[in-house]
Amino acid sequence: MRTGKGVLRLEAAIIIILALATAAGCFEPGVKTPDVLPTSSQIPPGPPAPPVHRLPLYYSSLYTMQKNLAPATTLSLPTELPEGFFFVSGTQVEASGEDPLDEGYYSFGYQRGQNEQIYLREQSRNSTSCPDEPVYQTAAAGKTLTQKEGAGELRWGSNGWCHTLSGILSREELEKIAASVHPVPWREGVMPPFEYQPPAHPLVCTLAVNRSSTTKGVTVTVESLQCTTAACTAKIRVGAGPQPSISPPPVVTTMPPVGYSPRAEWQVDGGRPLLTMPGGGMMYNSTSITWKIEPLPEGSRELMVNFSRVNGISGPWQIAIPLNDHQDSGEAATRQGAPS
Repeated sequence: MRTGKGVLRLEAAIIIILALATAAGCFEPGVKTPDVLPTSSQIPPGPPAPPVHRLPLYYSSLYTMQKNLAPATTLSLPTELPEGFFFVSGTQVEASGEDPLDEGYYSFGYQRGQNEQIYLREQSRNSTSCPDEPVYQTAAAGKTLTQKEGAGELRWGSNGWCHTLSGILSREELEKIAASVHPVPWREGVMPPFEYQPPAHPLVCTLAVNRSSTTKGVTVTVESLQCTTAACTAKIRVGAGPQPSISPPPVVTTMPPVGYSPRAEWQVDGGRPLLTMPGGGMMYNSTSITWKIEPLPEGSRELMVNFSRVNGISGPWQIAIPLNDHQDSGEAATRQGAPS
């Protein structure tokens, strides 16, 4: 039992502790201390969520791209292009969310044959700047979509857009195309300018071709051709001698070594260069090529292919494929032809 000064000191210490606890808000006299966690509304908000990055949208139909954007957005499109160019791909890149002025951009690719491309990119003037009149400059690697030596580009602004037009064309041709770029509203059932349209009556057949051409000791053989309503697919062998019993499958090459990618121009009945179908239109390795071109019109007589480069070796290799003797039933029409 404690008496005297010791008891007084103990009571004084208890009073001081209670006073400090009350001042700190630990509890109030007569109020029960809560035994539950605070609700979410009582928890202070954390840092904002990071912005959402949306993936680009790709289109193989300009009409579909216009329809999906209408009526909020009206695209400005070329209304004049050199003979043989068609729309092949479109890209829509939406705003990233990091910059309120970033409204994304739209790009359009036009192609003639395999090797000639034109690209138009348009972006809101709210998020970029551009000259009022077209300014020409040589395209720099990493700055344009062409990424090719000899390409040029024009930059200008109109109708609230900044436009960049690039391609391996002369300055005069690019300026002529740029002058034709105008807003083209989407209209139900109306195809936009230079939208590729397959033939109304396509050629449907399967041919065993087996025609060859040899240059610089390299033989290129078109073995077969299968045409459907969607595309014509040629199977091609590179090299001399009989084909091995088990052929290595073609491999998709998206970034081929410089000079390795095969190059050829296809024409039917002496017309314009035919389009290589986008999205896997060509698969190849050193010994075999699978090449898809646009569908051919019914009644076509002759398909001519002129290879200018194979496996890094310059040609030419020219092979004519007669089309007027085929079977529409899908069975192979075997025709042996002398080397062209």
